[in-house]
Amino acid sequence: MRTDLTISCFLLVFFLLLTPFNAAASETNSDDATADAKNLSGTNAADTVVSQIIGASVYIEGEIYNNEYATISVTTKNEGDKSSEGHIIVAFPNNEEILSKEGSGDRVDIYPSGSSIETKDGTKIDSSEYLFVDLVKYDWETGKNETLNLKVKPNKGSEEIVYLVRAELMNDATGDYERYPGILSESSDVDQQGWYVYNNSFGVSGDPDLMIEDISWEPENPHENENVTFKVTLKNVGLASSGNCSVKCYLDGNEISFSTVSGLEADSTTSFTFNWVPTSSGSMDLKVVVDSEGQFVEFTEENNEKTGIFKVISYTNSSSPSSPSPGSGSSSSSSSSGGGAGGSPEPASNVEIKELAQQFVSNGNHAKFIFAKNVTSIAYIEFDPKKTVGKTTTIVETLKGKSTLVTELPTGKVYKNTNIWVGNEGTASSENIENAVVGFKVEKTWINSNGVDSSSVKLWAFEDEKWVELPTSQTDEDEDYVYYEADTPGFASFSIMALYPEENTEGTSLPLGSYVEDKDTKAVSETSEEESEVVDSEAGENNSGSMKKGLLAIGMLAAVILAGYVISRKQD
Repeated sequence: MRTDLTISCFLLVFFLLLTPFNAAASETNSDDATADAKNLSGTNAADTVVSQIIGASVYIEGEIYNNEYATISVTTKNEGDKSSEGHIIVAFPNNEEILSKEGSGDRVDIYPSGSSIETKDGTKIDSSEYLFVDLVKYDWETGKNETLNLKVKPNKGSEEIVYLVRAELMNDATGDYERYPGILSESSDVDQQGWYVYNNSFGVSGDPDLMIEDISWEPENPHENENVTFKVTLKNVGLASSGNCSVKCYLDGNEISFSTVSGLEADSTTSFTFNWVPTSSGSMDLKVVVDSEGQFVEFTEENNEKTGIFKVISYTNSSSPSSPSPGSGSSSSSSSSGGGAGGSPEPASNVEIKELAQQFVSNGNHAKFIFAKNVTSIAYIEFDPKKTVGKTTTIVETLKGKSTLVTELPTGKVYKNTNIWVGNEGTASSENIENAVVGFKVEKTWINSNGVDSSSVKLWAFEDEKWVELPTSQTDEDEDYVYYEADTPGFASFSIMALYPEENTEGTSLPLGSYVEDKDTKAVSETSEEESEVVDSEAGENNSGSMKKGLLAIGMLAAVILAGYVISRKQD
C-alpha cells in the first residue's frame, strides 16, 4: 500500500507541475488552428459569364503632350469554361501611332488602316477605316487573366486619344464567339466590324513649339571693330504657351550672346537685340539656338536652330578710322574706348595658367563670360551692366601660390587661389555692374582626399585689405567635379577653400560631415550597451525565477512524500 501511495504522490506532483505549460501550448495551438482555418477559407463560386474585362486603364505620368506617349493596359478574365481561343481587341478610330505592343497571350497583331477585315455579319472589307490591335490567346484557362499593353503617341494637334475595347472567347460547345457580355449588349458604340465596344478616351495637352523666325543685323555690311546690333525674332508655332527659355548665338562655334526670353503664348512672336564687335574681317558661320538648355518639352526640336553666314568687311589703310590722314601729323597710335582688353597686375611668375573670354557689354543686356577651355577652376562669370562699355575681355588666372596682391590667406584648406580681371580698371566696379556671380568647380578627388564636406567649400574675396566669405551654393555635380556659384560685389583676387576639419572634445581631428555621424555612432554604441545590460538583467531575473520554480517543485515533492510517509505510519 505504501508503494501505491508513493506512486500516486509522484504522479500528483508531476501533473501539478506540467499543467501550466500544457495550457499555454494548448492556447497557442488553438490560435494557429484558427489562423489556418482563416487562410484556407473558400472563395466565391465562379460566375457563369464566359469572359469579363476586369480592367481597362490608362497610365499617365503627369500631363500627356503631343510628342509623348500614354500606356494603355487592358486586362480580361475568363470567368467561364476553358476556351480554345480568345481575343482582346483595342481599336483607334483616329489612327494614332502605336509605339509598342506586348501582351500575355500567344501573339499580338496590328491591323493598320487599309487592312482587309471581316464585319460582324461576315461581309469582307478590303480597306478598313482605322487600325486595331488584336491579342490572341489559345487554350484560355478558366479564371485566367490576359493583358494587352500598348504605348500610343497622340496625333499632332490632337486634343484626345479615343480607343475602343472589346473581348471575345470561343464557346467550344457551339463554336460561336461569346462577346464581352452584359453592358456591351446595351452599348450604342460599335467598331468598324459592327461589334459593341467600350468607348474610352483621355485628353491630350498641346505642346509649345518655338522657332527662330528671323535674324538680322545693323549695319548690314559691318567692318571690323565696328559695333553690330543683332535682332532675333522668335515665334511659338505650337498649341500651348511656352516657358521662359534661353537663346544663344554663335559665330564660328564661339558663343557671343546668351539671352533669356519670357514665355510666349501660342501663335505669338517676340524679338530681342544684342550687340557685338567683330575684331577681324572675313566670313563666319552664324548659328542661333532657342531653348538651348531644353527647359521645356516642345512638339519638335528640329526648328530650334537657324544658321547663316555673317560677313565682316576689312577697312583699307586709306579708309580705316584708326589710321591717320596723310599729312595730318597725328600720332599713328590709337586707343579704343570701352571695356578694353585690360590686363593683370599679377606677376607672370606666379600665374600657373590663365584663360580669356570676350563679350560685348552693353546696358540692359545680361553679360556672361564662359571659359570653355576648362583649364582653370572658374567656369563662368556674369553680371548685369549699368552702362555700355563695348567689347570687353575677361581674364581668369590660377595662381601658383598666394597672390602678390593680398597680405595673407584666409584660415582654411585652400583649393585654388585665383584672380579675375574684367576689362580695364573700373569696368567691373559697383557703379558699373550689379548682380555679379562666379561659377566655379572643385575636383572630387581633392574633396575626398582632404576629408572635407563639399558643403563647406566657399569662395572668398579679398576686399578692402581683408578676406570676405561670399554667399556660395552648390549647383551640380558629376563624376569628377562639384559645381558652385557665388555672389560677388566685384572681381579681383579670390580663394576657393574649405573650412579646416573640426576637432572633437578630446582634440582628435575629424573630417567635416563625419563628426555628427561619429557622435551618433557613439550614442548608438552606448545605447546598445545599456540595452545589453537590461537584457542580461532580465535574463538573470528569468533564470532566478526558473530556479525558484524548481526549488518550489522539489519542496512540494518532499512535502507530499513526507505526508504520505506519516499517513502510512499511522495506519500501521
